[in-house]
Amino acid sequence: LRNEMKKKRAQELQDAWGDAPCEHPQLAKVYDLGAHTGSFACVKCGKIFSFREKAELAASRREA
Repeated sequence: LRNEMKKKRAQELQDAWGDAPCEHPQLAKVYDLGAHTGSFACVKCGKIFSFREKAELAASRREA
């Protein structure tokens, strides 16, 4: 499984997912026109995270 996603695919996932809650089980690097954007997207709901938000999510999971 490649841990990357195109920006357009993340938007499609967001549109399909709607406002339902998500645990964000796995994040993938977001690419646009073949280049990493520096962001990450949930592979389940498509929510975009910055590198900092990704780190905060990981930290909150370790504390739980």
